[in-house]
Amino acid sequence: MYPHFHLNGPIRIGIGLLCLLPAGTTAAFDPDGFTHPRTWVVSGRHEAFRDYCTTGEGAAMFARIKEDFDRDFRDWETPAEPDTYGDPDPRKRTSDKVDKWRAAQDTTGLIAKVAEAATLIWLVTGEDAYLETARGILLATAGWSLDGVSSIHYNDEAHFRLWRKLPLVYDQIRGELTDEEKKRVLSHFRVRGRQSVESIRASGIGNVRRNSIEVKPSSHPVRFMPMTGLAGLALWDDLPEDAPGWWALSRTFYDDQFTPWGGDDGGWAEGPAYWRGVIEHASFEDARLALRDPGAYANPFWRNTGYFPLYFVPPYRATAFGDTPVAGKFNLEPGMAHFIRHLARVFNDGALAAYADLYADPRPLPELQGLGGLDRLYPTAGELLVRQFVASSRPPPPPASLDDLPQSRLFADIGWVSMHSALGRPDEDIMLSFKSSPYGSYSHSHADQNAFILNAYGQNLAINAGYREYHGSPMHREFTRQTLSKNAILINGEGQESQDSGATGRIIDYQTGERFVLATGDATVAYNRRQPDDRVERALRDVLMVDQRFFVIRDRIRVSVPSPVSWLLHAEEPIRVDDSGSRLTITRNGVALLVYLTAVGPLEQAAVQNTFPTPTDPKYAGPGWGEQSHFRADFASHTRHEILSVLWPVPAGGSSTHPELTPTGSSDLIVNRPDGRRTRIQFLETGVLIEDLPTNKIPK
Repeated sequence: MYPHFHLNGPIRIGIGLLCLLPAGTTAAFDPDGFTHPRTWVVSGRHEAFRDYCTTGEGAAMFARIKEDFDRDFRDWETPAEPDTYGDPDPRKRTSDKVDKWRAAQDTTGLIAKVAEAATLIWLVTGEDAYLETARGILLATAGWSLDGVSSIHYNDEAHFRLWRKLPLVYDQIRGELTDEEKKRVLSHFRVRGRQSVESIRASGIGNVRRNSIEVKPSSHPVRFMPMTGLAGLALWDDLPEDAPGWWALSRTFYDDQFTPWGGDDGGWAEGPAYWRGVIEHASFEDARLALRDPGAYANPFWRNTGYFPLYFVPPYRATAFGDTPVAGKFNLEPGMAHFIRHLARVFNDGALAAYADLYADPRPLPELQGLGGLDRLYPTAGELLVRQFVASSRPPPPPASLDDLPQSRLFADIGWVSMHSALGRPDEDIMLSFKSSPYGSYSHSHADQNAFILNAYGQNLAINAGYREYHGSPMHREFTRQTLSKNAILINGEGQESQDSGATGRIIDYQTGERFVLATGDATVAYNRRQPDDRVERALRDVLMVDQRFFVIRDRIRVSVPSPVSWLLHAEEPIRVDDSGSRLTITRNGVALLVYLTAVGPLEQAAVQNTFPTPTDPKYAGPGWGEQSHFRADFASHTRHEILSVLWPVPAGGSSTHPELTPTGSSDLIVNRPDGRRTRIQFLETGVLIEDLPTNKIPK
């Protein structure tokens, strides 16, 4: 049976995926129009799913899941409920507690993965052994304490991994359970679901607004919204006093509020690593697609969000803004590439398809990964199979050339700018990311307004420094999320306040021209959060990309009390500095970044430190966890500072001649380039004037 819906504007419903709503269209949707199951393989689609998994596009992926299951889980018994480990307050975690915290997540993640895989294999094969595994997991976990380690109040990550899957397992096999078994499982689900929703509501989720952290949304309640709606769909007929309300809570959130971390431009203020959360949020949209809800993927955020990683996440491992995985790097990883391909199908977008084709991670894509390693990571192999099935009626678009996209892009919703020279060709590309964000340093963001990261020719050069062994570790708290670890500025020895929604920045200018891209960030507010006398009157940084070849950075600082200013730069390899402190060299795997630094005002000291100011937890020492290099140039106290730098990336085997910069006025400078050209750059009120000079020409 098809659902009932009412439209206020035109829509076309296809046999497969719906045609996305035009802007401004509104629609009401009622899941009562479907019979169960309403999640995963919805009512009436089981035969199509069997065909898809046996002879269709999903056959190889399904075969790998079944092969792994039969080898590793055919006679598997549900693990015992993990033990608690004392006060679970994240602020009181020690390294040992973190191990137990993560172990509980691994156990619950494994349970959910096995239950899901067993259910999907049973749907295809009809073999009772798989059904019994899924049934056994539902009944075993229904006996777990709702005040224990998997409670949302104790370890919400463990709760997350169970609650996002087990109601959907129930949705598929409810007809195979006895009345007594249903009663037992539903009694557990009722309490767990109510606890989960109460916790989400207590966070103030109802006041959350798109592209706004005015009410300071907590990251986890936002992240738990898709499972709330999916549990509502799965239990719609069984918990009528609760489930429709859970669905309504989530649908309202996704239609009217999602996402607080970004807006129509598709950005995600917490950074690329936490952007992966959209893969989870999209599971709610996929369920809506399967039910032909006209509102599925209609939020304009979805149309653009695939471009956020496209511009900011290279195929190779590199540092990024915001919290990242423990080793501090991030790349186009398997689950992300899979999801980008999914968005490419949903929106028929060849550029997204081309970006997904850049995948170069040594790990196999989810189509070949099977069940290995997904007990900690998500999405799971099973849900990726379902996601592919939902989108299977729409053919993948042919890849489009990324050369046809703008090589630079402003995500105004979050205050991030990406500049490229060869987007889509990572071995040739020069890539700079710049940030000055209205989101401040709140949640998983760092104190990094007006900071930049520079990669070139496939290598990390100017990096975000530090690691995050676990959230709130000494290094994470005292260094990694502080301005001190960024390619940024210190004023009077201080950076910006961390974990502060008020430590904001703004992109106040973004322009592109025939020979340039210019972004100007204003971090005045962020710096004053650590100045007791609000002495910072202006903290501006201009980042100028010239000829898609090099960068000029201009810092303009004005303070009411004479104050020193420090200019920071970080790298994975030791930074070399000449005796003058003005010529810096970073070299990694043959690729170099040559930096020339000058200022209006005397340089007091330039120094490099090749160890962390806060040590790494020794438990995490190993490959990829070496010391990094930290350059600091200190300029003498003054009320006005202007610091100019030229950054010239060099491919392997290129010239080691440094650029030089000669200011001829406060907004007028000449760059002697390593390629033999002399370029005059004038910062104007309306843009930038760039002209090449003969080597013997003296400007007026």
